[in-house]
Amino acid sequence: MNIEQYGIYILYTLIYVVLAVVLKYALNFRSLSDYNADEQLAGGNLAVGLRRTGAQFGLAIAVTGVLSSSGADDLLADLFNTASYGFIAVVFMLSSLLITDRLVLPGVNNQESLKQGNVAVGFVEFGMLVATGIVAYSSMVGEGGGMLSSLSYFIAGQITLVALVIVYEKIFVRNFDIVEAIGNNNIASGIYLGGKMIAYSLILKSAIAGNGTSELPVDLALEFLAVAALGMIFLYLFESILDRLIVTSANLSSMLNKDSIVPAVQLASAKIGIALILSNAIL
Repeated sequence: MNIEQYGIYILYTLIYVVLAVVLKYALNFRSLSDYNADEQLAGGNLAVGLRRTGAQFGLAIAVTGVLSSSGADDLLADLFNTASYGFIAVVFMLSSLLITDRLVLPGVNNQESLKQGNVAVGFVEFGMLVATGIVAYSSMVGEGGGMLSSLSYFIAGQITLVALVIVYEKIFVRNFDIVEAIGNNNIASGIYLGGKMIAYSLILKSAIAGNGTSELPVDLALEFLAVAALGMIFLYLFESILDRLIVTSANLSSMLNKDSIVPAVQLASAKIGIALILSNAIL
């Protein structure tokens, strides 16, 4: 890599820095009616820190997708496209917080919970923000791009992601109210759900970025759903295996009921690793 290429990458990095600053102030403005985010962070509020960290990490992942899909011959045009898609990614990050508040954790006041230092809610928001970045990455890096295409794939990915989480909450942990537990700062539940969203998004990444073999919208939608469903089935099967072979100190039920943080970290990390492998295998 020559000096000129280093200079170009520095320009792209500066665009990310500008976007990150914009996102920071947008997050601060969003929470201003409930708390001062900078004061909370300075005071060591980990829950608020998890939201901020997840947003910046998710944005970086999304911008990587923008860079991977950059193909303009003119440098200025490419920089403009990168900045434009980057601002869309910022909007994606902010929208995911609204989705988490209203759909993933219904009945939980996320803003107030973060102010009170609810780390469980912080982990869920971290997971959703990183997952949003992964979905945004795949929607931007896929072939047949364009802003409308990226937006369509992102919306489809987010709807599928939220639907899968809701189905999981209602069916697979129906004997344990995981949303109520997270509202009560059950950290293991927050880590578990946050990790699950990241794992789901990695599966969806392969379904979105692959973009199918057909150009017909109906066929693309069916292929997207088929790949997503197949990935989820494999992920659930491997999660059951991981629960029995790797996290041997506690099963899922006791882990959540007893708020066992260490096994939750183990299971979430292993699940994300399996999803990463499966996403590449499917793609």
